[in-house]
Amino acid sequence: MEINVKAFQEAIAAGNYEQTNHSATEAAALADIEKVLAPVFDDVDRALDAGKLISAQLTIEGAEPTTVRVETGVINLPFEDSKKVTNFLDADKATPLQLNLIVASPYVNVSGLRIDEIATADAYAASKRPNIAAAVGEVHEKLVLIKAAREAPKPIAKEAPASRAKTTRKTTARKTTKKPVARKPAAKATRKAPAKKASAKKEE
Repeated sequence: MEINVKAFQEAIAAGNYEQTNHSATEAAALADIEKVLAPVFDDVDRALDAGKLISAQLTIEGAEPTTVRVETGVINLPFEDSKKVTNFLDADKATPLQLNLIVASPYVNVSGLRIDEIATADAYAASKRPNIAAAVGEVHEKLVLIKAAREAPKPIAKEAPASRAKTTRKTTARKTTKKPVARKPAAKATRKAPAKKASAKKEE
């Protein structure tokens, strides 16, 4: 089963796909995830048989719900990111339709979204049981990890001790006043007295 990439994007943008939602408690999901996921895969089977696209969801109820979706796609991107498909595939290309398993929870990973390919639609139809069993195992593993991460004790932030009031000394900048350099008085020019001429004595 193949679909044109551009036709896929247009169908998702127009809402031209099947959308279903089932709910279960976390206890029920952890006790028998295969049972609570069975209606989701029944919806997928009906849509594929009718040649339709689908987003079949299981909501695991709680204060912080976890959602598990099985979506038809052309690459491992959820429907809400269908506009990004042409960043990876040629718009005019016919590509095999695939089934994606999407788990959304604040505790599943840093991004809050985990997406894995189950199989191409043709491979899924050819051997449903093994593909469903693999998907069920993946979901159960993720739910166990999500529950453990949510219930893990949060690190307690230690309160910083009250900081002592720091006495800040005001440092007054010392002004360095330059002492005026004493100027030496200018040396006075002393005139030398003219030498006296020796007067010649008169002979008697």
